[in-house]
Amino acid sequence: MPSSSARAQGVGRALAACLARRGYDLVVAARDERDLRAVADDLHLRHGVRVVPLAVDLTGGDDALQVWFDRCRTSLERIDAVAVTAGAVDDADDGMQEWDALDALVRANFVSVVKLASRFVALFEERRHGTVVLVSSIAAAAPRRRNVVYSAAKAALESYARSMQHRLAGSGVHVGVYVLGYVDTAMSRGRSLALPVADPARIAESIADDLNRPRRFAHLPRWWRPVTFLLGLLPWPIYRRLSF
Repeated sequence: MPSSSARAQGVGRALAACLARRGYDLVVAARDERDLRAVADDLHLRHGVRVVPLAVDLTGGDDALQVWFDRCRTSLERIDAVAVTAGAVDDADDGMQEWDALDALVRANFVSVVKLASRFVALFEERRHGTVVLVSSIAAAAPRRRNVVYSAAKAALESYARSMQHRLAGSGVHVGVYVLGYVDTAMSRGRSLALPVADPARIAESIADDLNRPRRFAHLPRWWRPVTFLLGLLPWPIYRRLSF
C-alpha cells in the first residue's frame, strides 16, 4: 500500500480518515497520546490499514523532533508523503504577549514545521520521489489586529514553501501549500465569523486528491482566493476599519 504521515487533529484528523479510506498506511501525530491511539485504532478497524500513532509536541525541543522523525521513518516500510496540518492560535496573540508565548506560536506554526519538513525533503531527495504538504491560513494574506504572530508565522511558512518549490524543481520531490479559509474546527467554534466555515472532510478530500502531485499554492475553499485578492487591493483607510 502507499503510505503517508499526517497530524491527527482538525483538518489533520479528517485527512487521516480520508487517506485510510483510500488504502494508505499511516503514521498519525498529535500531542495527546491517548486520543491519538484511539484515532489510530479506529482507523485500523474501519479500513484495515496500518496506522501508527506517534505523539509529538511542536512546541518542544529539537531532540524530541528528531526522535519523532526517526521513529516515523522506521515505523513504515516506505513513506511517500507527509502532510503537516499543524496550527496553534492564542486568543491573547496581539503581537505583544510574553516571549515564551510568542516563542511557542512561532515554533508550532513555523520553526518546528520547517525542521520536520526539511528532514522529509532530504529523505525524499535520496529517492527522487516524495511529497510534502504544508498548510497555511488566509490570515497570512490578510493580517489584522488579532492573531498577529500566528499570521506572521504562516506567511513565513508560505515563503519557505515557495523557496523549496524552486529549489526542488525537476527533482521528483513536490512541496505544496494549501491556504485554508475558515474551517469548522476547534479553532473556529464559538467565534463570530463574517464568512462561512468549510467542512474539514471536504478540505481533506481536496488535499488527498492532489497528494501525489500537490498544487504548488492553492486556496481551500477555492473562493477564498478572490476574497484575499480583493482584501489586498483595499486602500489602508478602508482596510483599517474592517473587523473580520
